[in-house]
Amino acid sequence: MAVFFRSRESDYDFEVGEYRQISGSEPRAAAAAPGSRQARTKLLDLLLLSFGLLCVLQASLNVCLRLRQGGAEEETQETQEETKEDSCPRGWILSSSSCYYVSSQRASWDGARKDCRSRGAELVIINSPQEQNVLSGLVVAAWVGMTDRGAEGVWLWVDGTPVDRARLLWAPGQPDQAFEGEDCGDLRVMPSFTGLNDYDCDARSQWICEKNPEPV
Repeated sequence: MAVFFRSRESDYDFEVGEYRQISGSEPRAAAAAPGSRQARTKLLDLLLLSFGLLCVLQASLNVCLRLRQGGAEEETQETQEETKEDSCPRGWILSSSSCYYVSSQRASWDGARKDCRSRGAELVIINSPQEQNVLSGLVVAAWVGMTDRGAEGVWLWVDGTPVDRARLLWAPGQPDQAFEGEDCGDLRVMPSFTGLNDYDCDARSQWICEKNPEPV
């Protein structure tokens, strides 16, 4: 309890009363002050928690970037594989799935085949009417890879497969085994004489080589 006295003739105030002593066990107001040790500890804990969250976020971003980069590399590789084109050596012609070489010189059938093999190729084997049409636009007369040396009238390609005489176009009246020595085949493109033809193997003519293209 406190009693206050005020003197009108002076500026002095007197206060009389009893005061309760604060126990040491009671919490002090300073303990909650901003600059106290407890406040600093809470701030440090908050900073550590924020730093931990940032680390987790950074790790997650790194994983996402790596996954995205890996996916982009795979997509780029797939795109490159899809756009990869086949190529033929210089001076060769690419058509469908084959490379063709038309000689500028003339040789016998055996000489022509030897030249093709030296180029890693073989005298051309015509597999379809479409392929024959393509080749007919390249030459006037040229050796191709067929012969009936093994058995007269049995025409085989150089790989041993039979010539499909029903599907491929032969020149009129051919093969006719003229002069009893026409055992090698050529391709003729003339106004009135177009198609496959049997011819003397020792005659000199141009030739067509064929090989598979190589991927770029």
